[in-house]
Amino acid sequence: MKLPPSPPVEPPLIRRNHRNGAAGEDFDMKPFDDHDATSEGESTKQLLREIRDLLKSGVRSKEEQRYEDDRENEMKNDWMLAAAVLDRICAIVFVIIFVVGTLIFFIAFASR
Repeated sequence: MKLPPSPPVEPPLIRRNHRNGAAGEDFDMKPFDDHDATSEGESTKQLLREIRDLLKSGVRSKEEQRYEDDRENEMKNDWMLAAAVLDRICAIVFVIIFVVGTLIFFIAFASR
């Protein structure tokens, strides 16, 4: 003869304050299980560690990117300064050649 199945044993209930509950909902009834609480705590800690590591790597990559951008901007400014100096030298040489050539042309034309 078979025995009837025994009813499942439910874990004891604990009361937790419900922070964002409505006026009539002061407490939340939830089954309490020590194993679930510790595994939940460990998984939460693991998730927090992963989030912290992601944030650290994000900050590190932003710092590296900022450093690279600063280096590139500094190099760009150096090249812009060199280009301005070279441009000024070319302008002075052009003016000198133009004035001297014009004077030579007028002196040669006037002497004939």
